[in-house]
Amino acid sequence: MARVTHAQRLGAAARLVGASKGDRDKPRRFLEAAAAHGIDLTHLWASVEREGGVPRQVCLAVVGAGRSAMVFTSTPRSAPERAELAGVIDRACAEIPGLALAQTLLETHETGAGEAFLGAGFISVGDLAYLRRPRAMASDPKGTTDSLWPAGVEGRRYEVGDEDLFVRALDRSYADTLDCPELCGLRSTRDVLDSHRATGRFDPNLWRVLLWEGEPHGAILLNPSPEQDSIELVYLGLSPALRGRGLGAALLRWGVALVRERSEAFIACAVDQRNEPALRVYRRLGFAEFASRRALVRPSARRAEVP
Repeated sequence: MARVTHAQRLGAAARLVGASKGDRDKPRRFLEAAAAHGIDLTHLWASVEREGGVPRQVCLAVVGAGRSAMVFTSTPRSAPERAELAGVIDRACAEIPGLALAQTLLETHETGAGEAFLGAGFISVGDLAYLRRPRAMASDPKGTTDSLWPAGVEGRRYEVGDEDLFVRALDRSYADTLDCPELCGLRSTRDVLDSHRATGRFDPNLWRVLLWEGEPHGAILLNPSPEQDSIELVYLGLSPALRGRGLGAALLRWGVALVRERSEAFIACAVDQRNEPALRVYRRLGFAEFASRRALVRPSARRAEVP
């Protein structure tokens, strides 16, 4: 296996997008879109029969914020191809300097790719339900959000220098979480916050922390995603001290109120399907599922068990 050369990129792209034999338009459009969106193809790897040969199994790792990378692959059709792809994935991840976490999102029918990722040292962290609702609904409460909070609880907007405050809020919200608990501790919370900031377009006006007796115990982070015509609910969480008091729903209503006057069509988010309490809250506020994905990750300390 080897890093894909410039001359091999069209063939590698054809494998990535599942182009039929002889179809050069589909992979060419992929390469043009990658260039237009600034996607770095440095970490594009493939198995080949000989040096400079035609790519067989292909892996693209796109490095992102928070020392993370999103991984995309070709589709293996047999057990030998799955094992071969696992080796390519392992090599691609291992060659990224300073990587803390590699991740991928697979559709439920992509079982072959899932086996290859597991063979490359990835672990499953949950099946995600993708939810969305119209940005504004007739049933949304009108007016001020001041009455949402009980005594001792207050909301605060993100300000420059608040990173530590939000890190502490997220740390507390991870305790006994039902939302992909396998992710806890795999990288620093500051790295996680950097990843959240890089999702869509960061708007500090849409990041809020929830304080209880002056200490951070929850947060809601919303980022505009103009290309999807949506607002991404990147994160919502509360510490155990504030759970069971209806404050999760109040925090979500607060977020809905923050974006009420914006122009995007939808609010969207992803929730672990095991997190039934959260799913009930989202459904009550008008969210409906439109897709699902299986999330897998590989921490930097974990390596593949492939030949």
